[in-house]
Amino acid sequence: MVTILGGAFLGHTPLNVIQMLWVNLIMDILGAIAIGTEPYNQNGSFQSSANQSRISRKEKIIVLEMWR
Repeated sequence: MVTILGGAFLGHTPLNVIQMLWVNLIMDILGAIAIGTEPYNQNGSFQSSANQSRISRKEKIIVLEMWR
């Protein structure tokens, strides 16, 4: 979005190709860390969303552990 809007309003892109590749690399690494640090369950495998119970609409989106 930054590149498209910047190109439309400024006439040139605010990020060159190398900068966009670095941004992509950093964002991919952070996502991989988030997935890689999911807790294990009792039998040693990752917890899947299929095994978890459904979450109510009334529950908070950001819980206390996220704030910490």
